[in-house]
Amino acid sequence: MSSAPSDSDILHASAVAIDGQGVILLGPSGSGKSSLAARLIEAYDAALIGDDRLKLSRQGEQILARPHEALRGLIEMRGLGLVRRPYIEEATLSLAVALVAREVVPRMAAADYFSHAGARIARLHLHAHDSATPLIIHTALQTLGAMAAKNNGFSNDGIYEI
Repeated sequence: MSSAPSDSDILHASAVAIDGQGVILLGPSGSGKSSLAARLIEAYDAALIGDDRLKLSRQGEQILARPHEALRGLIEMRGLGLVRRPYIEEATLSLAVALVAREVVPRMAAADYFSHAGARIARLHLHAHDSATPLIIHTALQTLGAMAAKNNGFSNDGIYEI
């Protein structure tokens, strides 16, 4: 488990909201955060929260994400440049996605969490450029909604009822 820096609420990450559920995309520069955010926007009519830098805060047991002032409504399209997109000012995060190399993506999601200021959300480890990644994120949001009353995590046996 990892957490965002406790001394700052600005994090190098991207985020979108799908049907009102915020998804934070985590990874080093060049890992595909912006590309995946753009694919989620197109595939699921997701709303851009922010790209490259986010402001995180805790409200009760929830983590809120906001765009960084200097980057509101901008998303990087590598090879093209910055593109202005509609955005939302704030969303509650429901899922974290750690972007990893294809060879370390697990076959089944284990119980794992992203923490910020003592609040936590479930975290998946996915490869940004796999064609199924947007679908996996969308399905995970549906699953988390169905399991939220239990433990806001993933199934121990890797089987989901949606």
